Amino acid sequence: MTPQASPLVVLLQLGQRVRQTGTLEELYFVLVNESHTLIPYRQAVLWNASGEVRALSGVPKVDPRIPFVLWLQLLFTPISQTDIPAPILFPDHDVPGEFKDQWSEWLPQKGVVFCLRNDGIPLGWLLLARDEAFDENELALLEHLTEIQGHAWALHRAKKRPPWWSRFTSRKNWLAIPILLLAVLSIRIPLSALAPGEIVAVTPEVIRSPMDGVVSRFHVQPNDSVRIGQPLFDLDDTNLNSRLEVALKSLDIAESEYFLTAQQALTDPRSKGQLAILTGKVEEKRLEAEGLQALLKQSRVAASREGIALFSDPQGWIGRPVVTGEKILMVAGERETEVEAWLSAGNLIPLEPGAYVTLFLNVDPLHPRSARMRFLAFEASTRPDGTMAHQLRATWLSGATPPRLGLKGMARIEGEKVSIFWWMARRPLAVMRQWVGW
Repeated sequence: MTPQASPLVVLLQLGQRVRQTGTLEELYFVLVNESHTLIPYRQAVLWNASGEVRALSGVPKVDPRIPFVLWLQLLFTPISQTDIPAPILFPDHDVPGEFKDQWSEWLPQKGVVFCLRNDGIPLGWLLLARDEAFDENELALLEHLTEIQGHAWALHRAKKRPPWWSRFTSRKNWLAIPILLLAVLSIRIPLSALAPGEIVAVTPEVIRSPMDGVVSRFHVQPNDSVRIGQPLFDLDDTNLNSRLEVALKSLDIAESEYFLTAQQALTDPRSKGQLAILTGKVEEKRLEAEGLQALLKQSRVAASREGIALFSDPQGWIGRPVVTGEKILMVAGERETEVEAWLSAGNLIPLEPGAYVTLFLNVDPLHPRSARMRFLAFEASTRPDGTMAHQLRATWLSGATPPRLGLKGMARIEGEKVSIFWWMARRPLAVMRQWVGW
């Protein structure tokens, strides 16, 4: 048999073992389990300074909800209130009666508690329990062991890395704070502005009323595809048909008078003088009838290009009087689109043609669309909501699939690059100038 190792050798080995532990959890495990190699015991408990049970012998993880652990947390109160540097022996130590009565239910009969300290500051409490009492030699060895364990515990707490901001709180690093702040504020980022945007047609054909009249019917519905020559809408032609019938009858009467007078002129020389007058009258009536026929053809308006019809509810147009040149609808290519944004006067930033524009559509905000600014209106115009804004148009980048007409969203327009300081201070300085006047 191998002779049993000397207690001093085991003490040195345990001291080296606790110093080599990598984490506090590993140290807790060694304290309650491997201390058994120096002095035998049946059960060990480790509390921290707050009274939480951190480790139990033979248990890989402590469950704070089980009755045994809850009882140990209550037992910690009378133990921690005892200010005795020497080990506390149980059941010789004076503890409340309820704990003495319950001691045998949870722990062996004899126990000893050591306070793990470092520079006089308690770090934790270690309880060792067994059926036999601890003699003086064992207690002396355990005292030396717990001193080593207390130093090892303090070393682990010192190893905890301080928070990153603590590097700048030390007096020697105070100068780094303004330097770092200046470095961050000098980073250049694009100056940007937000504006409501919409997908509009690039070159739409505006269909206007060719004459004064009343809209009678539509041949297409909103967003319908149309082809060249397809009828779009009709103006009421009742009045034109009546006037055309009267003009045609007046033309027939004028022609009859001309033929009758021409026959009379063969025998009556006086009738020849009226032929020139009747000829002019017939020509006048013919021109009147041809003009009415032309207007009648114009009462049906047709498309002159392919695309989709863009207009509001047709029921709101039917029966509505219109004047010559009034806009009724538009025909535009479904994919011939661009971005139209309205940049308010307060958000106006220096922009050059070709500025980068990103449109976040309301229907698909996670997939922004990219475009380049084509032009920015020099003067602000009044919008329907009463605000003043500058019109901006932007074309899609090459290779991008244009969204369909009518979609709306929010456009972000990027201007020149400025420092973060100016990006943050631009608006406050503008407001300050308005209030202070400098």
